[in-house]
Amino acid sequence: MPLIFAFFAGYLGYTASMSWRLSMVLVGLVCAATGIAYFFLTQDFPEGNLRQLRAAGKLPPQQQSLASLREACGDRRVWTLFLIYGACFGIELTMDNVAVLYFVDYFDYFKQLSTTDALKTAGLIAAMFGSMNLFARALGGWIADKCGHRWGLDGRVKWLFLALFGEGIGLICFSQATVLWAAIPLMIVFALFVKMSNGATYAIVPFVNRRALGAVSGVVGAGGNAGAVVAGLLFAVEGLNWHAALFIMGAVVTLVSFLSLTLSFESEADLETEWALPDVANQPQPAFEIAAAVS
Repeated sequence: MPLIFAFFAGYLGYTASMSWRLSMVLVGLVCAATGIAYFFLTQDFPEGNLRQLRAAGKLPPQQQSLASLREACGDRRVWTLFLIYGACFGIELTMDNVAVLYFVDYFDYFKQLSTTDALKTAGLIAAMFGSMNLFARALGGWIADKCGHRWGLDGRVKWLFLALFGEGIGLICFSQATVLWAAIPLMIVFALFVKMSNGATYAIVPFVNRRALGAVSGVVGAGGNAGAVVAGLLFAVEGLNWHAALFIMGAVVTLVSFLSLTLSFESEADLETEWALPDVANQPQPAFEIAAAVS
């Protein structure tokens, strides 16, 4: 979005307000086209679609969605992951929203540029944050798989803690940077841990409850949106500058990281997962394959 905004504002000469609107229109059209392509050109699993696999007896019958949701909501681990995902994906969404204005308003370099050039340059810098998604989220899941192979489910949990803790410390450091040459590399390191935390979270989700995996995934995913809403409120507090707001966010993320250490996998649902996937915690099986198998 910052890159598209910079294109409309910096190269086509539209005003800032119009450039944001045109950016949203363009992205909306791309999303709509992607949805149509996804529906017609993909399948649910490598082996086929859900309906075909259930008809062949390769998957259990479809569970009632309301019962599945109740089962997911009754598991404290789901809400722990809800908070954790709010502290990683929620922070990512927040940074996507505020990064351009943060750089323009709080760094002297941009004050010597015209408004258009400042927004364009800040948009390019902020795009570095989002572009880390090209590999870092998958990297977080890949490392979780390696930790699971070596140390079992406990290894996945410990890696989630380290990734989230690194995110919190990285955000605290980034919040204190007041010069651009320090802020940019700190933002990149912080972004790396944010995206890896996202991947590490969903490398654990399939092991929580395979009977209600869809509901578990949905509740945990909603935590990201909820976290973004709560974090965004900090930037509306009168008298609180954005350096302080980011510092508070970093401190909260650091505290939330310790919640990951409370995750345990000893319930009947976990035993059922292990029955369905023999010795899955100690097999070098990628998280996306596990997710496909248990759903």
